[in-house]
Order: sequence, then structure tokens, then C-alpha cells
Amino acid sequence: MEQQKIIEKMIDLHKTFFESYFSMMVLLQDQTENLLKPYINGFPGMNNENKKVLDQCINEYKRSRDEFKKAIDKGYAKAETFFDYNAMLRFQEQNEKIFSDFLKQASWMPGDFKKATEELAATYKNSLGNFKKYVEEKVNHVEDFSSSAKRSARRPNSKNKFSDLR
Repeated sequence: MEQQKIIEKMIDLHKTFFESYFSMMVLLQDQTENLLKPYINGFPGMNNENKKVLDQCINEYKRSRDEFKKAIDKGYAKAETFFDYNAMLRFQEQNEKIFSDFLKQASWMPGDFKKATEELAATYKNSLGNFKKYVEEKVNHVEDFSSSAKRSARRPNSKNKFSDLR
């Protein structure tokens, strides 16, 4: 369960960073537009048709930017759903119940079909175990990276690459 919390925190942290970056980018783009629009509108070579084309480009850019944001939000929602450990456990339990109920009816199954079904159930359990190991390794790798980053931040002699800029 602790791994689930770590994954949730990682997703939340990444989502927060993206939200912050995206809002700053939008603010910068909107400010740039507001700053340059009077100059562009006052430019002697700009007729109404050129201004209309420029406005269409700006509106299309904003629409694309909003679609990009919606796609990223959907991706975060899918990641949160994917890593919902409780949902994975429920799914596993449901599948195991279906397989076990199916195998209980083995008396009427032909021998080769019964054998194939039992092999399928064993393969499913083995694959699920491998997937759990894979996820745990990745979470542990992130934990190791996080703890090593904390250790390097605590070192008094570690040199900040921006310290020369002060």
C-alpha cells in the first residue's frame, strides 16, 4: 500500500509541475500577444485582411494549446486509473473467481480442453506475478533515485551550478 501512495504522490507532483509550467507558458504567451498587438495593428503595411489572418492564427494557436492541455489531463487521468492498485486487485480477484468457477465445471469438459484451461490459468497467474514484480522494481528504482537526490542535496560541499550567477 505504501507503493501505491508513492505512485500517487509522484503523479500528483508531476501533474503540479506541469500545471505550473503550462499556466506560466499561457501567461507569457498572452502577455506577449497583448504587448505586440498594438504594434502590429499600428504597422503601416498591415491591412484588415492581414490582421484578420493574424487573428485567425492566434485563435488557432490558442485552440491547439487548449486541446494539448485537455490531452495531457486525460493522460494523467489514465495514469491515475492505471496505477489504482485497489482496482487492479479487484480485477485480479474477479478473474481468478471466473477461472476457478470455470475449472470447477471440469467434470463435463473434455480432457484436452481442461488441460488447456488450466495452463491458461497458470499462465495468467504467472504473468500477473511478473507484472507486479516489474511495477515494484520501477517503484523501488524511483525510491532509490529520490533518496540519492535527497542525500546529494544535503551535502554541504555540493556545488550549485547556479551559485556563480549570484
